[in-house]
Amino acid sequence: MYNRDKSVQIKGSASCLYNNLSILSMPDKNVTCYATVHKTVVNIANCSGDAMNIQHRQVSCKEMGTPSGNSMILQAKFCEFPSRSMLVILSQRGIQIFEPDGSVMLFWHAFGSADCGLAGEIFARGVTSCGDSHMAVGTAKGTLLIFNIPPKGPNITMSETLTGHSYAVTDLQNQDNIMASADDSGCIIVWKAGNPFSRLSKIAGSGSSCTSVCLFSGFVAAAYGSGHIRIFDSSRGSLLVEICLVSASEDSFVRVWEVKKDSESYPKVEMKFSDCITDVQLCGAKFTNKNGRSFGLTGYDHNEVVCYSQKA
Repeated sequence: MYNRDKSVQIKGSASCLYNNLSILSMPDKNVTCYATVHKTVVNIANCSGDAMNIQHRQVSCKEMGTPSGNSMILQAKFCEFPSRSMLVILSQRGIQIFEPDGSVMLFWHAFGSADCGLAGEIFARGVTSCGDSHMAVGTAKGTLLIFNIPPKGPNITMSETLTGHSYAVTDLQNQDNIMASADDSGCIIVWKAGNPFSRLSKIAGSGSSCTSVCLFSGFVAAAYGSGHIRIFDSSRGSLLVEICLVSASEDSFVRVWEVKKDSESYPKVEMKFSDCITDVQLCGAKFTNKNGRSFGLTGYDHNEVVCYSQKA
């Protein structure tokens, strides 16, 4: 179903973090941007359509007011809005927002002692755009910080703080004006964007961290550290499908699943593709566009993005 393409070289290897790959596709410019985290640096590769011309940039997340020493980065992600895209870097010290090429910092939100989680940790993890003008960021404390994003310029403001998670946030994803947040206990909350945001449903955790979450067609798909994939009804929070994998992504296998509505309430799930990337502990996977015809993978201590695509 998919064929392996030429890999995209990046400046440094990828750290072993949840969802350590973000991709921004710009078809009008025939450019695809890849971003991965290595300790205190975000490695960006701007790649032409034929992967022959690659421009590299490294972006550090420096603690404001500190002359030396960089903050450990937990995630870097491209967030897309109707009129702009931004690179968001989440670290142990706060949130930094850049132009998508990493050239100019637009906004800095610093954390303090009030942002400590249960274990005394401070960090941001999990970020997504939501609706036309909102961005949400998760914290170690389990709160979600909501920011208003203007159509242009640096006038970014924080509008509210959402509560409901008792553990550190692991991932945030959206579809249109609906958002799902997940945490280290496996709890998932579904929200509707607005002024203010409202909670639609809450799915109790089972003790295993929910490392990745996705929204589509009224469903929530979630991946867990236990090796399970579960699909829930987003409005009611009821479990619809559970898939127990013999192995998880760290075993070097990538799997592509197709999910279709089999009826009004239940999805049909089928594994369409599987491959092994030998001796690579995978830590990030992302489709390059919405049609699902190509995707990229990153691996711990691996300095390239492994690419796959469907041939026409």
